[in-house]
Amino acid sequence: MRNQKRNLVISTMFQQAGHATGIALGVGLGIALIIYLLGLIVSRNLASFLVSLQALPDIASSILNVLLMAIFLVTPYMDFKWAIQNGISRKTLWQGRILSLFSMTLVVWFISQLAGLMNTPFDLVSAWHSLLSYFSLSLTMMAIGNGFALLNRRWKWIVGIGLPVICLVVLMMLAYSMVGLIPAIFASTVLQAILNSKITVWVILVIYLIIVYTLARFFNNKIQLRRD
Repeated sequence: MRNQKRNLVISTMFQQAGHATGIALGVGLGIALIIYLLGLIVSRNLASFLVSLQALPDIASSILNVLLMAIFLVTPYMDFKWAIQNGISRKTLWQGRILSLFSMTLVVWFISQLAGLMNTPFDLVSAWHSLLSYFSLSLTMMAIGNGFALLNRRWKWIVGIGLPVICLVVLMMLAYSMVGLIPAIFASTVLQAILNSKITVWVILVIYLIIVYTLARFFNNKIQLRRD
């Protein structure tokens, strides 16, 4: 029974994503095609028009990338209300959403790689790094979206505007305080070895993904029905 409800969450998310994708691609590619046609009418240069059409796969890929991030940023509370109405627990909802995230990210990444083959040859290292960045961004958007799902409209505006400002101020203060430490860092061979090591990057990435995953799940388990 639990597996059936989890599969229902996954299928429902893919249906919603499919509808949103159809609308977004229709609008985005339609606008791009109209612009290209207007350019053809003005310039009467068919060769240039045909070259412009080659950009459509890249445009479609970019639309899918933005849409993937938007889905997990704006839908958590709507998905939660739908789950409550259908007798689906938070745990099952989480399982369905995280599996959907992995599946959708793989699909969008694969399409992006296919579109990229039109301009550059396939590179395994670049593709692997791209896949990691896709998963990192998707999981980050899910964590942010789940966090915002805990807030009402007023607090969404407060946090949405105030938090980036606070983060910017903190980063500026941190950068200012680090100015005096930069010479010492560069003078230390041990710190240079740590910063230049590839292992350091992977360790930071793993820690970041663990933190973001934990926050996303924690926020998911705390979502409550509310009156906006």
